[in-house]
Amino acid sequence: MKISREWAMPSKNTFDIKPIKTLIEEELSGGVWLDPFANNKKICTVTNDLNPIYDTDYHMDALDFLKMFDDNSVDGVLFDPPYSPRQIKECYESVGLTTQGEN
Repeated sequence: MKISREWAMPSKNTFDIKPIKTLIEEELSGGVWLDPFANNKKICTVTNDLNPIYDTDYHMDALDFLKMFDDNSVDGVLFDPPYSPRQIKECYESVGLTTQGEN
């Protein structure tokens, strides 16, 4: 096994970063792959994004989306959720959900 490091400019769209995109394209071959936070990406077999402006298969809460699939019925899941408070606020408030209080 050869391990190497490659620098790339960060991006809010992780799967657009060249070395990450290359790795994913090499490893995602065949089978059923899920992306619960697809945004504008069509990398996986089944895609989901809470925001209906994106052309995904589903527009659900990520946890509800993942619960639709039986155990051992998928080959893998790609995760690239919003990770900063700012990104979370932008994602959820853009579809009318609050990020204040208990939610």
